Amino acid sequence: MSEGTVYDWWQRRPLLLDVPIAVGFALMHLLEFRPGADGAWALLGLLYLALVVRRTRPAVAFGAVTVAMALRVIPADTVLATDLAFLVALYSLATYERRRGARMAGLVVAGIGALVGAFRFTGAFPGTATGAYGFGSQAADLAFVFVACAGLALSAWTLGDLKRNRLQRLADLQERAERIEREQENELQIAVQNERASIAREMHDVVAHALSVIVVQADGAAYAAEHRTDDTRALTVGALKTIGATARDALGETRRLVGVLRDPTSGAELAPTGGLEHLDELVGRVRAAGVPVTLAMSGAPQALPVGVDVAAYRVVQESLTNVIKHAGPGARAAVEVEVTPEVLRITVRDNGFGAVSVDDHRGHGLHGMRERVAVHSGQLTAGPGPAGGFEVLATLPLSEEKQR
Repeated sequence: MSEGTVYDWWQRRPLLLDVPIAVGFALMHLLEFRPGADGAWALLGLLYLALVVRRTRPAVAFGAVTVAMALRVIPADTVLATDLAFLVALYSLATYERRRGARMAGLVVAGIGALVGAFRFTGAFPGTATGAYGFGSQAADLAFVFVACAGLALSAWTLGDLKRNRLQRLADLQERAERIEREQENELQIAVQNERASIAREMHDVVAHALSVIVVQADGAAYAAEHRTDDTRALTVGALKTIGATARDALGETRRLVGVLRDPTSGAELAPTGGLEHLDELVGRVRAAGVPVTLAMSGAPQALPVGVDVAAYRVVQESLTNVIKHAGPGARAAVEVEVTPEVLRITVRDNGFGAVSVDDHRGHGLHGMRERVAVHSGQLTAGPGPAGGFEVLATLPLSEEKQR
């Protein structure tokens, strides 16, 4: 395992380090407890447990350790091992505290603590001529202890500040990399959309040209059929052959262009989309997916316009797909199709909780259904049903006047 991997592993599990540190200092404080001292001395060890939150609440941890240090100099006038907890708390404050004022206040407190500690520790040797630390006088000893304590505190704070700056730079670099990645994805999507728009224009040109040829040849064939002679018979046959060849070429080119636009992982076939006559197969697939579905069709059977037939099938398909995705376990669905001479009504309802599900804003099913229905001058409503669950109601006019 590499060094970077070990570091990352520890960074993801900070409590594995912070808990032993906090408990260790608390235990050291108890070991330093001297018989005859005030019982409150033992309780001060609980303050060191605040180091557990030194990353998430650095100011709280620093404040608790500072209080413990301020109170511990009363019974003890010598340097103790638990004094290192103050350096750990100061380092954590400089590293993880976001407020600059709090970080600077911690440095000031450390300076005051160094001064108080210098007076307290050197005061244990009053009246010595040579100085307890071998500098010739008590003033020199005081200066030495102050410089040592202040130097250690400043070093801990500086190391923490350097790490904070490093973490900030890493965060900025990561944010910049993510922003660049998002911009690249957006540029790629724009390029794809532009290419698809170009392909759509190309497909329009192919279809428009083919239909123009077909219209001209069909008019010629109709005229030749009306004035049928031996000479016009050959013209009729030639026109019909031209229509067939042109239509086949246009269909092949359209399939090729549509194949470029399709998602290669969708597994969609090039065959035309089914209509209402394929609803039994669709319902069967949904039942196989685990959702009980009932299908009821009523009204006088009639040949529906191809566009309306396909749009109706898509509305049922998308509605049942939403039932599978959002209705939840145990949901049941019902599909009702009513055909009249004037209108085609489709109702898809379920008893699930799709109406209260959270929208992830990733789907476009309802929007797509509304667009399909609107193309044929129809209306679509979708929302909570009167008896609960979710309901989709689509109305498609069948008369040509209403579709205009």
